[in-house]
Amino acid sequence: MSNNQSGQTLMELVVVIGVAVIVVGALVFATVASLRNAQFAKNQSQATKLAQEGIEKVRVGRDRNQAISSLGSVTSWNGDTSGVGAIWAYQINSSCGNTTLTPPTYCYFNVTDQGTLNYLTTSSSLPLSAQTISLLPTIFRRAVILSDDASWQTQKKVTVIVTWTDFSGTHQSKLTTILGKIN
Repeated sequence: MSNNQSGQTLMELVVVIGVAVIVVGALVFATVASLRNAQFAKNQSQATKLAQEGIEKVRVGRDRNQAISSLGSVTSWNGDTSGVGAIWAYQINSSCGNTTLTPPTYCYFNVTDQGTLNYLTTSSSLPLSAQTISLLPTIFRRAVILSDDASWQTQKKVTVIVTWTDFSGTHQSKLTTILGKIN
């Protein structure tokens, strides 16, 4: 009889060790998943802040009539004192954006701290067209996209896209606003 009890105890020990391994493995998996989710949430929050900052810089640039560089005859938001070189006289979609291409091309810009828009000539698709800005944390890339609708002479659609890549792939935070012409 003592041999049966000894064998039964060994079997119980193997079962207990197996259950313990499964429980510890599940706890490790849950902890790793929780840490990844926390990092993703942090990155998503940071990307949204960077997109908001980009929209605000464009708004300040519009308010201060900052330069818009390398975009044909456009020199700034309102142009010179007579309005020559104003972006309001420039229909973006017909002049520099072609949405019929695959992938579509748009008018991509970077925005400086002062609100100057710098046109990116290689604008085939995100995230390749977005340039990393030295002030941004290294995993983030930001692009400003200007586009028009039927009221292109009085308002411009501004979309800021911030992309980042992490353990689960490439993600983006995208914010859009409409800026009107200031008279």
